[in-house]
Amino acid sequence: MNYSIKIADIQSGEARQISGGYSYWHNPEFMDAIARMHNVTAFQLQVYKGEELFAILPLYERRKMGIKALVTPVGAYYQGISFAFENNAGKARILLDTTAVCSRVARFLGENYKRVKLQLNPENLDVRGFTWNGFKASPLYTFRCASTEVLNSLPDERKKFRNAQNLGMELVESFDPDAFLALQKRLDIRKNHNLGVSYHSMKVFFTHLHDAGLLKQFNVLWENEVVSANILLYDGGEVVYTLYKATSEEALKRGAASFHSLSLLQSLPKGSSIFDYCGANVQDVARFKAALGLDLCVFY
Repeated sequence: MNYSIKIADIQSGEARQISGGYSYWHNPEFMDAIARMHNVTAFQLQVYKGEELFAILPLYERRKMGIKALVTPVGAYYQGISFAFENNAGKARILLDTTAVCSRVARFLGENYKRVKLQLNPENLDVRGFTWNGFKASPLYTFRCASTEVLNSLPDERKKFRNAQNLGMELVESFDPDAFLALQKRLDIRKNHNLGVSYHSMKVFFTHLHDAGLLKQFNVLWENEVVSANILLYDGGEVVYTLYKATSEEALKRGAASFHSLSLLQSLPKGSSIFDYCGANVQDVARFKAALGLDLCVFY
C-alpha cells in the first residue's frame, strides 16, 4: 500500500480530524496557542492511505540560521500519532499498518529535518517503524489513574490528606491564572527551575485555552487563600491531563499536595475516564505520585 504525506500549517485551516483517534494534542486551537507561546510554527502531518486520511501527527518546527528542527515545547507534553483504523480491523492489520505508517513518517522526518524530537502518546507503544529507520526511542514514564479505580495510597499520604481536610482545606474549580502564577514563581525560585517562557506568556496561553473551553483550573483554598493550583487540559474527551501544578511551601507541609491530587480524582469532568499526571521522570515528583498509588505507564 502506498502511503503519502501532506503537511498542513495549523493556521491555514487545513488541519483535519480523524474518527476514533483524535486527541487533545491535535486540536488546532491548542497547537496554535502552543506555537505562539514558544515562538515556533505548528504543523499537522497527514498520512494518506490511497485517497483516505489515515493518520495525523502534530509537529512543532523551529528554524535557526536556515536549519529546520522539530522540537517538543513544554506545554505540548505529547505529540502522538493518531490512526483511523476501521472498527473491524484485526490485530494483524493494525500491527502492519502501524509499522508501515511509522516507517513512512520516520523516513519523511529524517529527509526533511536536521534534528527531530518527539514525545509520542502512551497509546503509541509500537515504535519499531521509527527505530527500523534510524531513530532512537528512549522510554519515558507517566502516571495515570482510571476514574473507576480505588487508589491504595500509602498510609503517610492518607494521613496528609486527612490533616489537610481537618485544617479546613477545600478543592474548588475557579479560573485564576494570577493565583497559579504567583505559586509557580515561588516554586521556580525554590527549585531553581525555569519553564523557558515568561509568566506573562503563560497567562496569555492559559486564558486563551480557558476561553476556548480547553482548560480548567482547580485550586485548594485554605483560610480563603489559594495555596495550591492545578491547571488541567481537557476538551471533553476521555483523558484529562494535569501538566501544571504549584503548591505553597507552608501548605505543602500541611498535606495540601496530597489533598489536592487525591481530591481531584473525585472531581473529574463528566465524560472523562482517565486522569493523566503527565510525567514520572523527575525523581522527587515521581516518588510522590507513586505513593498516591497511581498506575505507571511508559511512552517514547
